[in-house]
Amino acid sequence: MKKFKFLGAFLMLALALGCSNDDSSSDSGNGPTADFSFSNDGSTFTFTNLSENATNYQWDFGDLKFYSYEKDPVYTYAIGGEITVSLTVTNESGASDFVAKTISAPEIIIINIDIDGEFDDWEDVEVVAENTSGAGSIQKMKIWTGGENVNIYFEGNTNMRMELVDMFFNSDGDPSTGFLHSTWPDSSGAEFLFEGPLVSNGWGSFYQHADPAGGWAWNALAGSAANLKASGIIAVDDETNAIEFSIPKTQFGSLGDSFGFAITELTGGWALVANFPEGGSFVTIEP
Repeated sequence: MKKFKFLGAFLMLALALGCSNDDSSSDSGNGPTADFSFSNDGSTFTFTNLSENATNYQWDFGDLKFYSYEKDPVYTYAIGGEITVSLTVTNESGASDFVAKTISAPEIIIINIDIDGEFDDWEDVEVVAENTSGAGSIQKMKIWTGGENVNIYFEGNTNMRMELVDMFFNSDGDPSTGFLHSTWPDSSGAEFLFEGPLVSNGWGSFYQHADPAGGWAWNALAGSAANLKASGIIAVDDETNAIEFSIPKTQFGSLGDSFGFAITELTGGWALVANFPEGGSFVTIEP
């Protein structure tokens, strides 16, 4: 009789332990689940946290430089390529979960323009204007404003010699102020002019516009020619000339949200060679 009582007690204990294990399994179902989505604007990524039952978050952005403990961080990458981003979440009980996803960050292109007559450093700069008609001396233009200077590259045929130029600069981004040029009526509004040969230490000069009505009136800026640094015309091949030059941004005072440019090339005898760009509008970029 005692054996049956002992066996019954053992069975009740086993059932109790079994119930206890079921309760524990149910609790584990309330543990955190890590998940996230992401979107990007260029190299800047916005991470949206989709985790459940979590109170703390740790992000590893995969570039060996930065962690974040925000719920929905925004991060800008200084590198490009395939990058693994991970998120570890925990709850108040200390339970944790982990998820990792791969993002594709745009390639970071480092451009350093040196005005030396070697044009390899322009390879990653996009063409901003091109002569589609084939007429005129200037065929294409690149411009790079990342840094302290406005850097410009021209490529043209053998008639492109830059013996004399009028270069017009819309520095405030407003096409209704400054010199209103009839060749580029849609967007001229030039606050500054450079006139002279496109060479370093030439006799040319910078001028600031001086007619509120938009006409041809300019004040010379003393000593400003020294701010132009040019490579001179380089023969790339038998049919192609090229030139690069830079101007400090300080030459143009306070820049607006956009920067416009156009050029008239002349011979040394002031005969017209080319107007560039075509189409009635300045080349316009962010400064």
